[in-house]
Amino acid sequence: MAQRPNILWLLTDQHVPSISEFEGNPVIRTQHLDKLASRSVQFDAAICSSPVCTPSRMSMMTGREVHRCGAWNNHWVIFPEHPTWPGHFAQHGYRTCLVGKMHFGGKNQMNGFQYRPYGDLKHGLGHQPDPIENFPSHGGAGGACETTIPESLTQDVIVTRETLSFLLEQQDREPETPWFCCASYIRPHPPFTAPGRYMRYYRDKVPDISTPSDAYEKLDPFSTNLSNNESGQQLSDEQRMRGREGYYACIDFVDDCIGELLDGLEKAGALDNTIIIYTSDHGEMAGEHGLWGKGTYFEESIRVPLLICGPGIEPGNHRVADPVSLMDLFPTMCSLAGLPQPDSPGGLDGVDTSIVLRDPTQPGPRTYVPLGYYSWGVRAKGAFSPSEDDPHQAMRTLRSRDWKYVEIEKGDPLLFDLANDPHEITNLATDPQHAGRIKEMRDALHKGFSWDGVHRQFALDRERLPQFLSGFKPTTPNQYMLPDGRIFDAERELYDARWQALPPVPDGGGIIPQMFG
Repeated sequence: MAQRPNILWLLTDQHVPSISEFEGNPVIRTQHLDKLASRSVQFDAAICSSPVCTPSRMSMMTGREVHRCGAWNNHWVIFPEHPTWPGHFAQHGYRTCLVGKMHFGGKNQMNGFQYRPYGDLKHGLGHQPDPIENFPSHGGAGGACETTIPESLTQDVIVTRETLSFLLEQQDREPETPWFCCASYIRPHPPFTAPGRYMRYYRDKVPDISTPSDAYEKLDPFSTNLSNNESGQQLSDEQRMRGREGYYACIDFVDDCIGELLDGLEKAGALDNTIIIYTSDHGEMAGEHGLWGKGTYFEESIRVPLLICGPGIEPGNHRVADPVSLMDLFPTMCSLAGLPQPDSPGGLDGVDTSIVLRDPTQPGPRTYVPLGYYSWGVRAKGAFSPSEDDPHQAMRTLRSRDWKYVEIEKGDPLLFDLANDPHEITNLATDPQHAGRIKEMRDALHKGFSWDGVHRQFALDRERLPQFLSGFKPTTPNQYMLPDGRIFDAERELYDARWQALPPVPDGGGIIPQMFG
């Protein structure tokens, strides 16, 4: 029997695919991802299940819609009845490892991963505050600047090094055992900081936003509420452009980190029988429509890059226009690896898209991709947290190949013709010409879904949540885990140092830091 393929899952945070060379952006440098794209099936309509970190990741991990796996917003937990993608692979003989951020809430920081040598193991979320003095918070677009963190200590560099270390050790120790490894990078999520060479390269090179200048004034109430949470409206023109440059720089930097990982693995022969997936958990508005961040239904927020290559997949670059969901990755990888589909209560919401990977000329199995966002599910203290009774605070969306239908809870629906209105400026929901399309998409959106049912499930999940919480206070953003399970902070020296001004150094002499406390 042939050895099952390895799975290398490259995951970034908040990468809008339009800012990639492989999507035709002439300014950004993504040479390593471009090389990967040249031999991948490239999905042009890959959609996240929810445009926020934890819900999107929980949905990918469980293959279920966010309201069906308790992924109401950030800091929720994966309840134990839901099989996970790495857990299922571990049960079938794979070595499973996560390096970097996953934004798990609760006691269980493994959720099927057998190894976590480095990452957000104590709810620090991996986001390194930068400049250092901002600890424990981090800034948004208005704080874009050259990083103050030594490059070797940045999360993205460490993810590359620790992933390479784990996989080379695994190849040497158990060459016959297949592995599933997720290298989870924090950039280009804010803070928009990068080493100086990246920031300087994009100075005055990044184009301004492409949507009309009055787009913000035309926003619906749901998106306006989002803007009150994600800063952007108060930015000056100068700050907006520096923020966009910082975002580009972060993408360039993380591309180089990914390239270093892939080059190292390839030179060691560790990718010879490996399926490689590149994607991101959601997008970034980056000033479009006057918005920054995510959480809304616009393409910049919900569409993600998705490149897949390896054994069993048609070689070469093949563009697929039919929509797919990130929750399809779980069942699809089971099919490509020759594993049975998981026995999940109520079944998976993700669908097997391996037919498209094997033959990209085949139509995709989905007509519509669903997604949702529930802002009243936020758990973080001090965060924007509206009441369930407030209008315009939740949305459910269907995305087809060329159309998007959005239902705002206690608000008006929206319909966009993506083929002819790619910037989603004109809402066609009240146009009688599209009444039939709206009915069809509304019926599909409500198949197995209701707002009353969502609130009932939310109440049940909220009631049972406390028993799964860890009770630990967050420390620094990331931790290391030793082979014996001990955990220690990765950045204590960075964020807990006793900074002080140093006196002038005498000629020919230096300062011994210990002498000064």
